[in-house]
Amino acid sequence: MPSRALTLIASLSLVLTLGLASPAYADDYPTWDDVQNARQNEAAAQAEIDKIEGFLVSLESKAAELGRAAQAKGEAYNVAAEALDAASGKANRLQAQATDAAAQARESSRRAGQLVAQFARSGGSSLSLSLLLNEDSDDLLGTLGTMSKLTAQSAAIYARAEHDKNVADSLTAEAEAAVAARQKLAASAQKALDAANAASADMLAQVAAQQDAADQLYDQLAALKGTTAEVEREYLEGVTNPPTTPAPPTPPTPTNPGTPTTPPTPPVDPTPPAPSPSAVETAIAYAYAQLGDPYEYGGSGPDSWDCSGLTKAAYAAAGVYIGAHGSTSQYNYLANRGRLVPVSELQRGDLVFYSDDGGYSTYHTALYLGGGKMIEAQYEGVPVKVSNLRYYDLMYYGARPTG
Repeated sequence: MPSRALTLIASLSLVLTLGLASPAYADDYPTWDDVQNARQNEAAAQAEIDKIEGFLVSLESKAAELGRAAQAKGEAYNVAAEALDAASGKANRLQAQATDAAAQARESSRRAGQLVAQFARSGGSSLSLSLLLNEDSDDLLGTLGTMSKLTAQSAAIYARAEHDKNVADSLTAEAEAAVAARQKLAASAQKALDAANAASADMLAQVAAQQDAADQLYDQLAALKGTTAEVEREYLEGVTNPPTTPAPPTPPTPTNPGTPTTPPTPPVDPTPPAPSPSAVETAIAYAYAQLGDPYEYGGSGPDSWDCSGLTKAAYAAAGVYIGAHGSTSQYNYLANRGRLVPVSELQRGDLVFYSDDGGYSTYHTALYLGGGKMIEAQYEGVPVKVSNLRYYDLMYYGARPTG
């Protein structure tokens, strides 16, 4: 590896370990006069190249950090939205059950009323005309329960009416509580979405503010090296994030940002099956068809996506369910089915996950293509794309949906 690449990697490690450069750092950006002067001397030119590449590593790292923060906010919204969906389903189910129970209670009360009328016709002197005309089922059942002339059949009718009324009251109360919980979760989901949008807006504003500086730095670098700005962008991407096959696993070290993190309780199949080629290729083909589509929080197609919306839809196209919309939900769903695989054993079609809390939750997922490549919906402002597999925050385990 050239010494320049080693310098870049060292610069990147320093940035990730000690933190990102402050805005004041931009005051030291080289001018075009500096570049022209440096071109007069080979050693000065190399020093200027190293300096500019260091600035670009810092800017790229800053953009990546902002993107990760936005991804985390987006996943918080997915978690809140999933909870809201579950609460809505529960509230709807309970409301339907409460409606049915109320209808059943009214029917049982009607039958009990017929029983009262029957006793009245047979000379039940204790039953007044006002009771017969009373539509309040509570009064009716209360009086009926104290009557001494109940037969076994009428006692069963009374007991059924009382039971149906209690069930209806209970389900109504439970449905009301579920509706209140749904309203609370709806507010939480909206708050999470607002936070995600705010984080994204902040990210886009900061990235845009540094874009002009980065563009000029790439132009200056190209001038010093006799290449083009595009070539230098590709070079920097290749050095800071090389497309290599995942290395053999090492003991997780959460304090080292370059080491994949391990989940708290990894239920891993010691002999994971090989992926299903047909399902994998169907999922990958679907994901490829979305290249260039914009990112959107909670996006699940057909024209915009977030990370887990893309992976979910891709495997749905192959008839494979991988869990709810949300990278944490998908990781947990596949983990609970023993579908985790070490990153050293990733195969085409596996899912990779990213976490910044040791694996208790994830903030991003992508579809692994093999050869150190993945397809992803990364964050707002970046369309669906093929990327080199990133190792920063990479979970120690991926997941194999098929096999």
